[in-house]
Amino acid sequence: MIDQDGLKAMQDMLATDGYRLDATERGDRVDVRISVADPAACSDCLAPEPVMRGILHKQLKVPEAAIELTYPEDAG
Repeated sequence: MIDQDGLKAMQDMLATDGYRLDATERGDRVDVRISVADPAACSDCLAPEPVMRGILHKQLKVPEAAIELTYPEDAG
């Protein structure tokens, strides 16, 4: 279900700003968790959740409605 090339691109993009992205398929849902990987992470670099959901939809090639998105507690 998840486009692996798109997932890797998202992981690489977020890693440059100090974040880690994990995605897990659960039936017809995709759980996406973004967490802080670097204490100096760029807090202003994360797009708002609705924008990030659209980007994930395009990159992972899954419906937006299927994405369960979790942001770090102090962001988004």
